[in-house]
Amino acid sequence: MANRHTTAKVTRKDSELTLSEHETDSPVIPVAQLERLHTFKPEAVDWVISQTQIEAEHRRNETSRVNGFIFTEHIIGQIFALVIGIAGIGGGSWVAVSGQPLAGGTIATAAITGLAVVFLTGRKK
Repeated sequence: MANRHTTAKVTRKDSELTLSEHETDSPVIPVAQLERLHTFKPEAVDWVISQTQIEAEHRRNETSRVNGFIFTEHIIGQIFALVIGIAGIGGGSWVAVSGQPLAGGTIATAAITGLAVVFLTGRKK
């Protein structure tokens, strides 16, 4: 998880200004910030914690949905590749049986070669 903490401090003769920023991709709020919120507005701590739980559940649901979509996309891609391969080989075989063996072999080879190129270049990425 990425965390970033930035603090800026300016001091003049009789005053001081401090600005602190904490950025994280974790849904858990740092304890120091909750303690400061409790001193300022105690009832807000429970609200912040409940909102954090709601956001964490939403984040988990979204991650699950995205993973499901990616899995479905991969399965559909495999099915279409199988259909293209079978159609290419079937079409090439049909052309070869119809009296054009060279053309049939070229069609079947082109279909299989095209699928192989797509799979090999897709794995490199």
